[in-house]
Amino acid sequence: MQEIWLDTDPGFDDWMAWALLEADPGIELLGVSVVAGNAPLPAVLANALRIKALHGFAVPVHAGCDRPLVQPQTTAENVLGAGAMASSGRVLPHSPAAVTPGHGVQALIDAVRARPGRVTLLAIGPLTNVATAFALAPELPRLLKAPLVIMGGSTDTGNTNAVAEFNIHADPEAASAVFNAGIEIVMFGINVCRQVQIGPAELAAMRALAGEPAAIFADHLDAYIGHSHRRGGSTMALYDPSPVIWLARPELFELVPARVDIELDGRYTRGMTVCEFRLPQHGPPNARVAMVAQGGPALAFAVERLTRLFAGV
Repeated sequence: MQEIWLDTDPGFDDWMAWALLEADPGIELLGVSVVAGNAPLPAVLANALRIKALHGFAVPVHAGCDRPLVQPQTTAENVLGAGAMASSGRVLPHSPAAVTPGHGVQALIDAVRARPGRVTLLAIGPLTNVATAFALAPELPRLLKAPLVIMGGSTDTGNTNAVAEFNIHADPEAASAVFNAGIEIVMFGINVCRQVQIGPAELAAMRALAGEPAAIFADHLDAYIGHSHRRGGSTMALYDPSPVIWLARPELFELVPARVDIELDGRYTRGMTVCEFRLPQHGPPNARVAMVAQGGPALAFAVERLTRLFAGV
């Protein structure tokens, strides 16, 4: 049984990642800490509580950091819509669920201290909560079960500037601290997540499922795929779900050792994940970077798991 702590900033693909974790019989989800990222903290926290209520998830949800360590806050609402949870129809209903008391960073620290060597941390938003936890509890990297798994970064082009991915660009100082914390990191950048594309066929499969939760999910998936239309596409990358699929089906991905550093000073490159693959002559590795995905099988696995979740199997 894998024991997972999820650190997230729900938009839709975070929702799908969370649902895949809950649908996996081999995973025990210990807690969810929410961080400002795709939208300001009140919005993404409300999204998390609505997701929890819609599915009846029992996992505690904690509010985490509401701003980056150094720079002004940025969000992805210009792409994902107000609150980062666009829908083509039905919206997530208002939630009766309450946030669990206690700051998300302290809750993460407490969970790891209580289970040394057992907890895998999955971070799919900006790394502010994780860096703050490492600063408050310097022993945490060695108490976590390695590796720390993140969705963030890129080995090639960016989606925020020419070379930087949003989660890293939203708090590059936090990302730099985490990559230098002494724990191995598995990095799922947008370069590999774009090899797992979801589109009309999968939307039709979701729309065919019975029940109001599935219908609500499908309308949000419709809007998520719709983000691709502005650049002439018909499919959308599965960003945050990709590392969750890897946790269950690692054989579907190829990872390469690298030394990853974060560009903090570049006028045009701030937030870039500088990936040095010429090892060991050009530096010691601190990460394994996902480079290749078997997109079709990965997508089929995700759809099968979601179908079982909505069917209550």
